[in-house]
Amino acid sequence: MKATNRGVRFNFCAAAAVVLAGASFFVYAAETAKLVAVKTATPPSLDGKASEQLWQQAQPLTVTVKRPLPPNQGASVSVRLRAAYTDTDLYLLAEWDDSTRNDSSHKTWIWNAEKKAYEEGKDFEDVFAIAFELTGEFDANMLSGNEASWDVWQWKAFRTNPQGFAMDRSHHYFKSEPTIKAKKHQTPSGSEVWIARPEDKGDTVEKKQPAPTEHKGDRVSQFLNDMPSGSAADVQAKGGWATGKWTLELARKLSTGNPDDTAFDV
Repeated sequence: MKATNRGVRFNFCAAAAVVLAGASFFVYAAETAKLVAVKTATPPSLDGKASEQLWQQAQPLTVTVKRPLPPNQGASVSVRLRAAYTDTDLYLLAEWDDSTRNDSSHKTWIWNAEKKAYEEGKDFEDVFAIAFELTGEFDANMLSGNEASWDVWQWKAFRTNPQGFAMDRSHHYFKSEPTIKAKKHQTPSGSEVWIARPEDKGDTVEKKQPAPTEHKGDRVSQFLNDMPSGSAADVQAKGGWATGKWTLELARKLSTGNPDDTAFDV
């Protein structure tokens, strides 16, 4: 992030956006553009409405984000971004069209009466994430094969939105299997990339519970809302859905002092 006489300018090749539209697909940004953040003395209210005049003054940036993996490989969604900052904090606004609102559940435990056991449901929440360069060569494509680390803010409509936070985590990319927990993927060139996605230190914003061993109702939530702490509580976020569109506001200190967070210099 660089200060200019018009505000703070982001080089968008150093950021990636992700949207999950209901249960359909993830998408990833892969284009170079500029996002200019305007300075404000009065920060916006994080209410998922973006009604402040500040947001109208901020220059919008529309990016097309695409899914790199099957199914629906190559499917795309447009995300409109705006940014603002104070002396201490960065604020982002993301808006995208979504005809369905999915924020009431996620992978619910569903009782199978025949098997007398719970099975994971196919209900999915809406999700948005944005990533910033942390270390190594940054490429907005998760499957580029570059060895790098990203600072990732992941908002989830069911699991994190009620508490007013986004999950703060890192993505670490390796060309060979690392000693830490990571999942293997194949790049478009056919090589392998290993991706680790640890959460930042502190209490997590969501709590996962195993399926009950006996019948506790036909539907039991797999995830419980929790309040984050430490570095895991760095990113505040609130989204609102209305008339076929999500409006999401995010905020974080320009510099948290934590090694797992990108510092934004102005």
